[in-house]
Amino acid sequence: MAAFKNSPRIVTIAGKRMMEIYTHQPLTFDHFDTHCQIQSNGKIKLTKPVKDSDEYDEIEIPASLVFKLVGLLKDTRSVEFVEVNSEAANQAKKDGETVKQSE
Repeated sequence: MAAFKNSPRIVTIAGKRMMEIYTHQPLTFDHFDTHCQIQSNGKIKLTKPVKDSDEYDEIEIPASLVFKLVGLLKDTRSVEFVEVNSEAANQAKKDGETVKQSE
């Protein structure tokens, strides 16, 4: 089985240098009182209410939630190709995505 890779890479398609951009289908669910949100940029937001307050605090999550999130990230991911110098490629670089050159 091939290793799961989530780093965009640069490929050549029809003579143009294109970069893979991963987008995710937004998804929201609750897991044992922890509110989970997968955003279209692949970032995950976890929130849990603090008892007797309207605030949110640092939370601990169970391993079962980590495995569930990994599976859902794989399932909601799709690949989009954009030109290397395009605005979407530049935004991916700003978001801290690592870019690997294709061989």
